[in-house]
Amino acid sequence: MQTIITHTQMELKLFFRETLALLFTFIVPAVSFIVFGFMFDSNTYNGLNYFQAYIPSMIAIIIFTTAFFSMGLQIVIDREKGVYKRLKGTPINQNAIFIATIIKGFIAIYVGAIEILLIAKFGFGSQLTTHPIEFLVALTLCAITFFSIGFIVSSVTKRMQTALGIAMISMYPMMFLSGATIPLETYPVFLQKIAAFVPLTYVVNVLRDGWNGTLFTTDALLDIGILVGILMVATFIGLKNFKWTD
Repeated sequence: MQTIITHTQMELKLFFRETLALLFTFIVPAVSFIVFGFMFDSNTYNGLNYFQAYIPSMIAIIIFTTAFFSMGLQIVIDREKGVYKRLKGTPINQNAIFIATIIKGFIAIYVGAIEILLIAKFGFGSQLTTHPIEFLVALTLCAITFFSIGFIVSSVTKRMQTALGIAMISMYPMMFLSGATIPLETYPVFLQKIAAFVPLTYVVNVLRDGWNGTLFTTDALLDIGILVGILMVATFIGLKNFKWTD
């Protein structure tokens, strides 16, 4: 247990020193939320007001950026630098490293989510969810699912530039074709159909269900089922291809 705590502390120190990770995990979602809040706070989206729809949406973006930039990319960087090779000669085992990385990811997401909630509450005077347990369950499922996708990135890439390229290319469809920033109903029909192939679409839907108290209804089953399927497939691919050292 002490090994996990020690390595988690190290992972967090590295995370808060990494400008790129901090930018995409905390700055981009918060700024986007504020800008869109001033622009669209009087709008409604499928019967939801801006904050019912876009508090969970911005947290969905935090989940994506954490999984890709703070976890998947960081693992590739550490492996490329030989960090894991050097750790082989220490008492820290690979399971402790893996668990510490997951804990770091959850902490980053929780801190980012709290940031969005504070902006909504004190910046816009918005009411927060009255279904915190449902939202926490939704947040946990979505986070684990995207951790598994980030795990694929770290499994199939050997160089930091390649992993960064994948993360950057993925960012735009994830943000703009998932309903996380712009309502899908405003897009042409063919783009709405493409959104069905964007994993973050289902994260947005599930987080909104959790936020608005409809997670444990039949309407949410399809989105939950798709996320569980993505989690299983991504975990299988990641475990099959992942290597701690080149």
